[in-house]
Amino acid sequence: MFKRLMRSSAMQAVIGGLVALWMTLVKYTTRWDVRHSERAAPVIDSGEGLIALTFHSRFLLLTSAWKRRFQHPHVLISRSRDGAVVDWTCRWLGLSTVRGSARNAAKTKAKGGGKAGREILDALEAGGCIVITPDGPRGPRQRVPIGPFRLARMSGAPVLPCTFAVANRKQFDSWDRFVLPLPFGRGRIVWGTPQRIPADATDADLEVRRLGVETEMNALMAEADESLGHVAVAPA
Repeated sequence: MFKRLMRSSAMQAVIGGLVALWMTLVKYTTRWDVRHSERAAPVIDSGEGLIALTFHSRFLLLTSAWKRRFQHPHVLISRSRDGAVVDWTCRWLGLSTVRGSARNAAKTKAKGGGKAGREILDALEAGGCIVITPDGPRGPRQRVPIGPFRLARMSGAPVLPCTFAVANRKQFDSWDRFVLPLPFGRGRIVWGTPQRIPADATDADLEVRRLGVETEMNALMAEADESLGHVAVAPA
């Protein structure tokens, strides 16, 4: 019965709307402390396309970091049933979506095929922001694959990591230790170091950048969680 309901577009739209309302409530009732905004400012102020990374467990905090003057977000979403709910959530929030995988975006664009790959590259070229949860939709938790960096190499768009933590929350025992943020508390938004990938970078160069970003994102999120009274979650 539940699975049949979840296949209904109407039910997906209702759930997506409720999630969007909750994200908006959390955004405007949380006292946010923003760290390292000087890292993100040059990229955002340039108006160029960018690739934003945040871990899957903190997805419900995503819009809390974004302001109207920032690049318009295009959220990369899987083609799963859960992805359909996220798609509706983004629609209610006024965000654009791309259904597909960052892993194959550059490859499919280079071959002249792949609707998702073309949409991603077109959005970046138009000065948009592609939002990727690198460990989604099913993990491994808090690990960053090489796909976003191959996309950055092809497009010339910088990779901009961002992590979140909130004091008031419910944490689930899911594969990603998903965080349901609760309103009326303290929160922290932490920007990571932007990464620009040269067009002639080798796969070995990309691996160095990938590992550096993964390490930094985990360290920043752990520090933010601990500062708000939580035990840090280790990557899988």
